[in-house]
Amino acid sequence: MLLKTGQQLSKAVSSLIIKRNYCKPPPEPWFNKASYSWFLPVQTRWKDNDQYLHMNNAVYHSIFDTVINVYLIRHIGLDIYSTNTPIGYMISGNCTFLGSARFPEVYLAGLGIAKIGNSSLHYRLSLFPQLTEGEDVELNLVTGHKGSDPEVGRFAERGLVLGEYTHVFVDPHNKRPTPVRKEWTQKLEKLLIRC
Repeated sequence: MLLKTGQQLSKAVSSLIIKRNYCKPPPEPWFNKASYSWFLPVQTRWKDNDQYLHMNNAVYHSIFDTVINVYLIRHIGLDIYSTNTPIGYMISGNCTFLGSARFPEVYLAGLGIAKIGNSSLHYRLSLFPQLTEGEDVELNLVTGHKGSDPEVGRFAERGLVLGEYTHVFVDPHNKRPTPVRKEWTQKLEKLLIRC
């Protein structure tokens, strides 16, 4: 009888842990397009689809990493060729799925900052599908779009996928954490998600 009670207790505790850590609903605002102020168009590729005819989960991480780095390089001033520029190490990343993307479609990735730490940046991203699949829309792949751009209105209000990532910036020589540059912080504050 004690063993059965122990198994029941173990099962109940496991269930609570799973609910607490993994089944908690994602924060609602991060799936909403209005929470983001900058977007980058994403064209899916033939090789992105897996045998289930939707985009493989590893591809989302690659897309979100690209979106983050495009913003840092083109809008913040991250110089990836400089030997004196802090290096961003991605220390955590995960995706929560409400739907799936597939080839051949165009999506809009929204990028926001959840928190600017001393040496870290905590990002939130979401992938938004077109309202009308296959519709011709002129999109800016170089500098992306502000939330107020009319092209952004051609995409759904609710995202398919939420990405949560954290960069820690380190000194390029000693690889120790280094503060996020002030000139970067001022520009990054424009992306703070205010939920």
